[in-house]
Amino acid sequence: MKEKIAKLISVLTVVPIVAFFSVTLLYLNFRKDFKSVGWYLYSIFFLTLTPLLAYPLKKILPGFKDQGRDGERKLAFILAVSSYILGTILVFILRAPVIVEKIFSAYIASGGMLAFVNKIVKVKASGHACGVSGPITLLYNFLGASALWLFLLLPVVFWARIKLKRHSFKDLVTGTLVGILSTVIALGFF
Repeated sequence: MKEKIAKLISVLTVVPIVAFFSVTLLYLNFRKDFKSVGWYLYSIFFLTLTPLLAYPLKKILPGFKDQGRDGERKLAFILAVSSYILGTILVFILRAPVIVEKIFSAYIASGGMLAFVNKIVKVKASGHACGVSGPITLLYNFLGASALWLFLLLPVVFWARIKLKRHSFKDLVTGTLVGILSTVIALGFF
């Protein structure tokens, strides 16, 4: 039973799902700053829908199909980072509202720093922890202290990922720090 709960928590806290809830919460609270529903939908497309394509595509793409969970993770990371890059470039070309620029800057910074830490520094950092702590930091930036309670989600994520033997405590702390620091750095440019 505990493993099923841990799996459910892991599914609900996968980066694109957290992005959906974060962007939606920002849109509901700052609708005027988004200027139109179009920028909200744009954000959902690049931060949620495109990255989620990794899960059905894994089943049909030969290079990833035979790799099991590792292939799924690689494809998810490739699609997420590619989508963040393209979405961010277009945000600045199309002169998106500042709130959308901040959202995409935070996601591109987190994705880039996570890739750097995992691939270059060769330190395993949890994408789940990064994908929860970064958006919470982003929400805190906009909503203030009323968003701090969301950090209580992190121990739940830690428990689930450790229960499923996906990460160590160190991996989760590293991912959390990557999410927070990269988001603070990205927001510092505004």
